[in-house]
Amino acid sequence: MNDEQKKKLLDRLKKLMALSRSANEHEAASALEKTQALMREFAITEDDLDLADYGTTESPAVFIKPGQRLPIYAGMLSHVMESAFGASAVWDSTGREAKVIWIGPQSKTEIAAYSYTVLARLLQKKRSEYKFVSLMQERSPGRWEARADTYCEGWVTGVRSNIMPYQPSEKEKRLSDLFTRQKFPSLGKADTRGAGLSPSESSDAYSDGLSEGRKTRLQTGMKGEKRGQIHETRYLGFGA
Repeated sequence: MNDEQKKKLLDRLKKLMALSRSANEHEAASALEKTQALMREFAITEDDLDLADYGTTESPAVFIKPGQRLPIYAGMLSHVMESAFGASAVWDSTGREAKVIWIGPQSKTEIAAYSYTVLARLLQKKRSEYKFVSLMQERSPGRWEARADTYCEGWVTGVRSNIMPYQPSEKEKRLSDLFTRQKFPSLGKADTRGAGLSPSESSDAYSDGLSEGRKTRLQTGMKGEKRGQIHETRYLGFGA
């Protein structure tokens, strides 16, 4: 059975499962019997049915190009999205363009990918602005970059303070791990880089980023909407 045939079978099974909950007892019993027969015939498990709703969505990495080390603040931002939406992030810099691959229920991966892209581009803009300010405070180009990176780490921490973390069930955790192992059997650790400043050197830049990040809040899209929205007065994970 190829992937397309399996998809059609799983779609049929999901429809039968829905019919098995019908108020009509005869219809429900017939649908359940057909479901069980097909699952036995094709060795389909309940996990296979649940995983039919799982998938991946890609977003641009924004902060790196292929072969570059991942800034710690970029990884921090993907963790914020993971915490907010319950989708997992995998960084991929093996192709022509670096990207983030979001894993989980398809609806969650789509909103996580969109929200990450919006916040990443906003942070990229904020970093450039802060780096320009640093030109007047530091003579070393290396320290301009280090202060800008530290600012970004503070900014992401500030954004994180506004979110209500999503609490996945044990079943969701198990299915997500199972899907990830099936889709990406050879995952490794990302090669990251920090800002490189001492705590005393980085305190001002970090505080500036923290203060600015707390002003940035993300409202998740309501059910049926495709996108989240950036606002100044709304929280990630909260309704309007």
